This record gives sequence, structure tokens and C-alpha cells, in this order.
Amino acid sequence: MTEHPTDPSRSDPLRTLADFDGVYLTKFPGVVRALVLLGADRSTAEDLAQESFLIALHHWDTVGRYDKPGAWVARTAVNKWRQFGRTARRRHDVLSSIASADHVGEQRGFEGSDRHIDVLQALAKLTGRQREVLALYYLLDHTVSEVAATLNIAEGTVKSTLHDARSALAKWLAPGYADDPREGGARSAG
Repeated sequence: MTEHPTDPSRSDPLRTLADFDGVYLTKFPGVVRALVLLGADRSTAEDLAQESFLIALHHWDTVGRYDKPGAWVARTAVNKWRQFGRTARRRHDVLSSIASADHVGEQRGFEGSDRHIDVLQALAKLTGRQREVLALYYLLDHTVSEVAATLNIAEGTVKSTLHDARSALAKWLAPGYADDPREGGARSAG
């Protein structure tokens, strides 16, 4: 999905600061959650998301015309995270901090529980690409084609990466689940 400005004659281009504010308010939390899933600590995720939105604001005359300006911001944030984590030392520091007590309670649903820590540790075992695909697909609700465009990979690669990541998480979080064939439902259909 390459973002292109929409037709200039379109009656509802996102050009105003109020439109930017709306995109910021609705998309900022998801971008931060996605970056945390990728391995950033909360503070770094917020900083990278803010930087990405600041760039979008600076280029709002162009970005505001995109069909999905939030997707542009998400792509920018993911790229900023990649830049941030390029050195082995930084990557090691960030991944080792995932299991720290500072991160307990960041995700909704199982704050402070052992299960929350188990999930974070399992996510840390995934490859960077797997975490990127999961974050875009599940946290930012991107379609397979949007994930492919954002990461500049083939749709088939997105599908296989999702499959591999889900299988790994199922294996690590529920031993026996991935090897247990089940009758009916979506699992037996595919």
C-alpha cells in the first residue's frame, strides 16, 4: 500500500489542524502499543510515536491527503524503531527490559499477572519481523496487504510470518496446543 495523495477535487481532504488532531487522538495509543510490542519500552515508544506524528504534522499538506494518514505515521514509527534498534547493544538492552517489572501492567486485560509476563517473554522470543507483523496486524488493525506495504514485503510473506508467529506463541504459551489437532472451527478448515 503506497500512500498517494487523494484526488485534489475530493470534497473531504484532511488538511486542517483539527483533522490532524483527530488522527493523533485516535491513532497515537495504537502506535505506542505497537512499538511496545516490537520491544520498545513505554517511554521510547511514546517518544518515537510523538516524533512520527510531528513529522506528519510538518508535512500535513501532503500526509493529510492520504487515504490513511495513520498508516503513514505507523510506517514512520516502525522505521524510527528500526533505526533506534540497529545496534546489537541497544537491541539486547530493550529485549532484556521487556520482562522487567517496569512493563507489568502496560497491556490491558491481565495487568500484573504472571500470564502477562509469560506473553511478554514469549513475544521477546519471536523475531523482529514477526513482532512487526503482529503489531501492525493485531494492534493497528492493518490488513495483510497494508502490513505488506508498510514493511515492503510480499503478502505471502506476511501470511507465513503470521502463521509462524502464532504457532510459536501457541507452543510457548500453551504447551501441546500447537500439536493438538482439533475438530471443527477455523483451525481444521485451513
